[in-house]
Amino acid sequence: MNIVNNMCPCVTCHHVAIDNQNLCCKSKYLMSKGTVLLLKERKSFDDNSIKISDEYETTFSSFTYKCIFLPVLSHDLLNIEELTKILKDGPEKKYWGVVVTSQRAIEGLKLAWNKAFQANFESSTIGDHEKITTLWKNVPFFVIGKATSEAMKDLNFNNILGPESSKSGNSQLLAEYIIQFVNKNNKNNQESLIPIKNMSLLFLVGDKRRDELPSKLSQADIKLDELLVYETKQRKDFLIELDKIIKEHKKINWVVFFSPSGVDVALDNLQKLEIWNEIKVATIGKTTGNYLATKGIKIHVISPKPEPETLVQNIDNYEISLHST
Repeated sequence: MNIVNNMCPCVTCHHVAIDNQNLCCKSKYLMSKGTVLLLKERKSFDDNSIKISDEYETTFSSFTYKCIFLPVLSHDLLNIEELTKILKDGPEKKYWGVVVTSQRAIEGLKLAWNKAFQANFESSTIGDHEKITTLWKNVPFFVIGKATSEAMKDLNFNNILGPESSKSGNSQLLAEYIIQFVNKNNKNNQESLIPIKNMSLLFLVGDKRRDELPSKLSQADIKLDELLVYETKQRKDFLIELDKIIKEHKKINWVVFFSPSGVDVALDNLQKLEIWNEIKVATIGKTTGNYLATKGIKIHVISPKPEPETLVQNIDNYEISLHST
């Protein structure tokens, strides 16, 4: 076998190519490692006339995978006027912190915030608005995952807390983090600490929210006020788009589920495909993985963090292990 002087396209090992076939001399598989179906919306935006691609698309491409986006869910914001009033009233004597666990909840928060404080108001109320916004900016906001944390930072809140990034993406871990925060606060009697007693956490939720976090906080006697700020539904064009994808792509190597709600919408339809038994399954987080397991689905990869780099690395490691045997 002749080794040619070309760098291997496999970015995970950087070995040289073999016989000009783009075949990695370590992992023994072709440059085109496969097609991955992501059950999510493709995100892109323009920044100073430069088009920014979805980070999942960019990351999969860097590992020489082709990814296809198939949005399965649509979301409608709810109770924005009620949230706007809560924000206008301020957190004093009622809310010592806020829990935000999803991008959609942040969208609702951003819209209500703009309604409460960015709209035109009389000059006589400017001082009150500034005081209230300062109070909210310094209230602890408890979040899950890197993406949610970054989205909150974009809103310029100062006190964004949660499990360290290596342990993020899990409601149970966030509940444990909040409990530890409260216990530490209660043990310290300094006046500068947060007056948690007789106040509540505000939890911005969707209609499909799970019970892990509220249940654990209730057991720890931590008061939680829930406000429904969005509802989740199946996209009307899901089946049409799925049919288009199957016609255009004869082979799909992986499908990635991002949430239990996505499982409810997509799984039955995917299982009807002739190619289903050839598709490997990956999930974001244990919650979605455990939910799929209750459906009797074999899961090949569970990404421990809701980040594209971790997901792709785990999928790539799985593929390398397959081709090294």
